[in-house]
Amino acid sequence: MKVVKMSVNEAIGHVLIHNQAGPDGRRVLRKGTMLTPEDAETLLSLEQADVYVGVLDENDVHEDEAARRLGDLLAGSGLTTSNAATGRVNLIAETSGLFKVDVEALLTFNDRPGITLATVPNNTPVQPKKVLGTIKIIPYSVPQAELEAAEAVARAYPLVAVKPFVVHRAMLITTGSEAARAKVVSSFTGPLRERLAEFGTELIDGPYIAEDEQAISQAIRAALDSAVEMILIAGETSIMDTDDITPRAIKAAGGEIVHHGVPVEPGNLFMLAYHGDIAVVGAPGCARSKSYNVIDMVLPRLAAGERLARRDLVQLGHGGYLK
Repeated sequence: MKVVKMSVNEAIGHVLIHNQAGPDGRRVLRKGTMLTPEDAETLLSLEQADVYVGVLDENDVHEDEAARRLGDLLAGSGLTTSNAATGRVNLIAETSGLFKVDVEALLTFNDRPGITLATVPNNTPVQPKKVLGTIKIIPYSVPQAELEAAEAVARAYPLVAVKPFVVHRAMLITTGSEAARAKVVSSFTGPLRERLAEFGTELIDGPYIAEDEQAISQAIRAALDSAVEMILIAGETSIMDTDDITPRAIKAAGGEIVHHGVPVEPGNLFMLAYHGDIAVVGAPGCARSKSYNVIDMVLPRLAAGERLARRDLVQLGHGGYLK
């Protein structure tokens, strides 16, 4: 596209470069408008003889068309798009779920002159109708070759998607002394139930048991027999070591410890294990708080059915200082 100064009548069919205002200072024509004969009459009535316009080359694609084409490619996988306007198309969630971004592919996509995609962070839990990102074409047009390069990236990678939440039933097992029963149960149940409800996950009240390896192991087996899809264990005292009572009980019940101790504050004492495909979460004391903590970083991913490895938890250190 070339920017040139033309007479108003010659400018018809070209892109207006600057906003045009009337005598009262109010805008009468918006920049980016493809000038029509009616627009030319408006400009002449304002005694505007010449204007700067963008003249598209034969290989240029108008900003709205370019944004629409990219939006069409990124739609689906739980996403829909807004109409294209002023070179912009928004990405909108169609369903509740976990928003996923291929960060490296996003970098490649954005590494093109004039083409941008801004998103909310990877692993953000979302609800329907939430705007998750926006495609914005910076100039009034882009060369066809640049647009096709961006389209190739969008086709080659699952650049953005909303993974639906698939875990519908979780059980909370609480542990501690008899004297602490009421406090432990009430302090953990409410905040965890509220969090899980956002993912469509029902929290079932499990037993309150003594901090005893055999008792915890039996409670885990009973929870598995009840067909829950996730188990959370929270206690009067947080898990302090992989040789602590709760990790030993999980292993005794046939589970495998993935990792204990994460680079997140608050939430260092978080633990994750699996029994087959069932996640077993050792919740730290901060799970009682409604403030954002390690639980909010991990539960949405588990609710979306992701199987997390030790490295996934270790990577939480970048951005893991939450105070």
